Amino acid sequence: MNCKYITLEDGLYDKAKSIRIQCFFEGYENAEQLINDSAEKNGIHLVSLNEKGEVTGTGRLNLENTTAIISQMAINPIYQNQGIGGLILDELILKSKSLGVDKIRLSARVTAQSFYSKKGFKEEGEVYPSKKTGIQHVDMVLPLV
Repeated sequence: MNCKYITLEDGLYDKAKSIRIQCFFEGYENAEQLINDSAEKNGIHLVSLNEKGEVTGTGRLNLENTTAIISQMAINPIYQNQGIGGLILDELILKSKSLGVDKIRLSARVTAQSFYSKKGFKEEGEVYPSKKTGIQHVDMVLPLV
């Protein structure tokens, strides 16, 4: 597995977007709108690729002043539990550090909270339903300085 940063014009972007829809918004009539939120166009998009060059997972990074925001990390269900999420998260953390940010924030599904905790992210605030899906999330932060 390796990771690659892509643009919205890259052919791999549509494959990454379809994984995000499958994992987060499948069955929603407005799935395309939910993907194309205010962070999409300015996001730094990362994909993981298998040895055949197929997209196995994806993540998005945005900058807000001195904070990096990781969002919409998704792994193709047939590749889950193979370390790909950790690979993508590690790469997004390295990218954030290279950009000189003070901290990284993310909104984790409660079911993924322990995954992020293992990478040093700390829970911040109360559990709440996502505005997009209603699924329970918690804000998490990783200080870098």
